[in-house]
Amino acid sequence: MKRTFFLPLMVVSLLLVFLAGNQLAGRWLGGARLDLTQNGLYRLSPGSVSVMDRLEEPVEWRFYYSRADAAQYPAIRAYATRVRQFLDAYADRSGGRIRVIEIDPEPFSQDEDAAIAAGLTAMPTEGGDRLFFGLVARNSVDDQAVIPLFREEAEARLEYELTRLIVDIERPQRPRLAVLTSLPLSPDDGAPNTFIAELNTAYDLTWLERDFASIPDVAALLILHPGSLTEAQYYLIDQFALERGRILAFIDPLAHVALRPGPDGLPPLNARRASDLGPLLARWGVQYDRETVSMDRQLGLPVEIIESDGRARRRAYPLWFSLGAAQISQTDLATATLDLGLNFGSPGALVAGDLPGVEITPLLATSPDGARLDADIAAGAPGPDALLQDYQPDTDPPVLAVRITGQIETAFPDGPPAADIAFNPGQHRQHPVAPVDIVVVADADWLDDSYYVRNDPGAGSMFVADNMTLALNLVDMAAGDPALVNLRSRTPSFRPMTRVEALRADAEARYIATQDRLESEIAEAEARLDALLGSGQASALVTGSRQDDRDEAVRLRDQIARTRTQLRDIERDFRRDIDALNADLQFWTIGVPPALVILFGIAGSVVRRRRRRG
Repeated sequence: MKRTFFLPLMVVSLLLVFLAGNQLAGRWLGGARLDLTQNGLYRLSPGSVSVMDRLEEPVEWRFYYSRADAAQYPAIRAYATRVRQFLDAYADRSGGRIRVIEIDPEPFSQDEDAAIAAGLTAMPTEGGDRLFFGLVARNSVDDQAVIPLFREEAEARLEYELTRLIVDIERPQRPRLAVLTSLPLSPDDGAPNTFIAELNTAYDLTWLERDFASIPDVAALLILHPGSLTEAQYYLIDQFALERGRILAFIDPLAHVALRPGPDGLPPLNARRASDLGPLLARWGVQYDRETVSMDRQLGLPVEIIESDGRARRRAYPLWFSLGAAQISQTDLATATLDLGLNFGSPGALVAGDLPGVEITPLLATSPDGARLDADIAAGAPGPDALLQDYQPDTDPPVLAVRITGQIETAFPDGPPAADIAFNPGQHRQHPVAPVDIVVVADADWLDDSYYVRNDPGAGSMFVADNMTLALNLVDMAAGDPALVNLRSRTPSFRPMTRVEALRADAEARYIATQDRLESEIAEAEARLDALLGSGQASALVTGSRQDDRDEAVRLRDQIARTRTQLRDIERDFRRDIDALNADLQFWTIGVPPALVILFGIAGSVVRRRRRRG
């Protein structure tokens, strides 16, 4: 073969092999997937797999996506690609039991009418059209479940929402959940809460009144910062625990959300700062002091503090802290799959007792640097410096949440209390029908949106912690489908430059000590100068003023000017270091890789030429 034909034939052969390989891979390996992303963005959790494996009839997913209208919104377009790929992962893993149909509903079409009739939420666009981005699931008997709108800020909940669609279609009716709370969270109160909104979509909620005289026949009872309960109401909860055995209790020694001012600028009527469960916790094997809160200086969340000089400074606040993997149980189903951490604000502390036949498992705890604080002091909103001044870590890290399982006993061994509520003594239970499963969390604020939802004017809202994921996991274990608990919260595909932020923090730390020292020197010099000028001792207009005082005033002015110059130099050096850091990162991440490819190409070409000459 002539050398002149060798290169063209090789290129054509490679092209044919590439096309043939794509055709064969698409036919034989269409369902094969290899997820090499760091957090397994497209890997389904065991809970999703188990739900699909028990499907007895096919499910059709109609993915409504206004492609043309979304083209002008890059963020929506990128997230739609992520959702579409995730839907394909479900379809491939289901073995044909889930069929995905993508529909682009054009304006004034039958598809648009079908999307509206199904309950999808349309986003208005700049051109006045409606943008659909949702999912309708149907089975063979036309049972239907809907995701009205895929929201990018809820990406961490994406797998949960998709798998719950299957569960909602599979089961004949939604589980019932009773809710007992003193907080304004019911739909009648009009206070939006993301957690309650999610519960409403998955469960039939029964809201107990403050003066409730019975607990209805429900799958589980959710107690969220209860109000002042009577002995008879404690008895009702006690007997529900023994009969049903499924209770979630979220109590708090300092519930900020309960004291939040209403439209009139005042806290709600009969608002209670602290809550407990009276005699019940002790009989369940847990000790709890409603006058004590927990804090953690190691895990403190950053807050903005206004210093005495008027400067804003971000400081770690021990009363508000974030739990990481080391503080979260990795063995309990409800907590083992959390990725984003958990945020808490002045929670309480629980102490596990030792009761025969009862197992108490800590679910959440502070770091070894955790400590306790009097709730009255915490209610005064002390600053970080005041909290750290006499900080004494506990011998054992305070426990924030526990799971209680086993054979508990009634807190009313003598039978029903004498009360206005009529009880049948013959129905009194001393022991549970079956082993109980009770979860107690010593905080109520953690379910407020402000603790896990971040609202960014540019990026919109997004989940920054797994608070709602954990709460829904607990509810699903108590009243819903246990398979949903095996769904891990999805780490958002958005990947912040954590390494850059860490380097930036290191650069800031190098200057913060010097900056604080210079600002302190300025404050002391200004205070001394004000004292001299205020007394008139350093004034040149006062004949009795001493020359030494006037000289000291001049020296103080010069010192203040020099120190302020040094402070400006420090801030300028800090900005210069940050710019240098950005330049270095751009050089190593943008400039070096292409340069290395070019150098390797040149080196390979040189080697080949030398071999030909040889």
